[in-house]
Amino acid sequence: MSIRDSLKRLSGDSLVYGLGQVGGKVVNLLLVPVLTRVLVPQQYGVADLVTAYSASALLVLVFGMDSALARFFYEQPDREARIRMASSSFVWRVVTGGALALLLVLFAQPIAARLLGGAVYAKYVRIGAATIPFTLLALFANDVLRVTFQPWKFIALNVSQTLMIGALVLYFVLVRHMGVAGALYGKLIGDALAAGLGVVLCRHSLKPRFSRTTLRRMLAFGLPLVPVSIAYGVIGFVDREALQRTASLDAVGVYAVAMKFFAVITMGVQAFNLAFGPFAYARARDADAPRLYARVFALYIGIASLGALAVGVFAPGIVAVMTTPKYAAAAAPALWLAFAAVAQGAYSVAVLGITLSLRTSLLGGIAGAAALVAIVANQVLTPRLGAEGAAMSTFLAHAVSSLLAYLVAQRVRPFPYRGARLALLFTGALALGVGAVRFSPPGLPGLAVKLGAVLAFVALAGVLEIWKDRGAVRHVLPAPGGDGTQGRS
Repeated sequence: MSIRDSLKRLSGDSLVYGLGQVGGKVVNLLLVPVLTRVLVPQQYGVADLVTAYSASALLVLVFGMDSALARFFYEQPDREARIRMASSSFVWRVVTGGALALLLVLFAQPIAARLLGGAVYAKYVRIGAATIPFTLLALFANDVLRVTFQPWKFIALNVSQTLMIGALVLYFVLVRHMGVAGALYGKLIGDALAAGLGVVLCRHSLKPRFSRTTLRRMLAFGLPLVPVSIAYGVIGFVDREALQRTASLDAVGVYAVAMKFFAVITMGVQAFNLAFGPFAYARARDADAPRLYARVFALYIGIASLGALAVGVFAPGIVAVMTTPKYAAAAAPALWLAFAAVAQGAYSVAVLGITLSLRTSLLGGIAGAAALVAIVANQVLTPRLGAEGAAMSTFLAHAVSSLLAYLVAQRVRPFPYRGARLALLFTGALALGVGAVRFSPPGLPGLAVKLGAVLAFVALAGVLEIWKDRGAVRHVLPAPGGDGTQGRS
């Protein structure tokens, strides 16, 4: 398959996976004007904290098994071996998810007192804990559908899950008037139904098979990723924790609107990540794989940065339309959160040399450094700048993570990426966004300035020619007696 055909295939897969993600993002976006008119910022903040802590727990509970499945699935000798691998992973998730949920339920009161500011919120912790095993199984079904290249079933599962959660949340909050509990019950029941549907959709990849040898191999790859998951879990909630500690639950609620609404930018990022993993591993042995990866990296940075810039500069007006004045401050973090999402997605390409070389133990240090950046930055910026400082801290953490992953991976297994050129493109987009947000006048002149910033970025991408080989691929000179994989242009 040619480079052009491979890029078309990746684009098509990303589009399909994007359709699976778009439903969730659109429904979450549509829920914002409803829930912000029913729940005061403090209530919205509590619901978001429970969701954020649960999401961080899920990152750890996966134990890197999603990456292990994608890494080893295509190396299995036959279909039976692949079924055995998927089934062993399924059993592991059921056991670990159930065990953690039980522990959280038993210790809900002290957990609520420590993380939510009062034991009175223990009920919400229990609902969140009960949700975890079902969410874990729904994620497992997504993993299996991805590695078996069943994108339409993936779409069906994700759209169904989103619609069920959205409808149930609206029912419990608007009809039953259950407030925060209603929002959490909606997710619990929606994820439970989605888990059942997911098992049905991937049933052909599951049988009563369990292999300790297979599980050990997957865990040997995945367990070094647990510290990574913990670190990224810290990045995922430390911003809210800092806001809660230095400001209030009301501030957390306002920030939650920013995170949920401007997470629309992650729709494309997540679609790309979902498609890129199986795509990259399935083509790892192709002769043109290094050049293909470089082309993909350049196109990703260009397209994702353009999306983040557009979302960031037009955020204030959109927030004003979508929410009440109580949540108006949610616009300020938009630009930084959008570019944080771009940096997070860049990590999946930058880190490829490490995962292909089975050197996942190196990722712990990278993630730990990023988590440390998030903690320190939140200590410094959040008390001074509030929600915008928290968003800046999240951006810095993901940017450091991607940069370190790139530098380490290029030493372990180098690919011909145009790192400096892509960094220039990314920082140029961010600088244009900051300038447009800070210095745009009100009214039509301000709109013209923002459109000008977007067009300036397009011009910069054109000058750098990132969509062509000469702009995306670093050509190398053959080393003496070598095979041409070393050296610099």
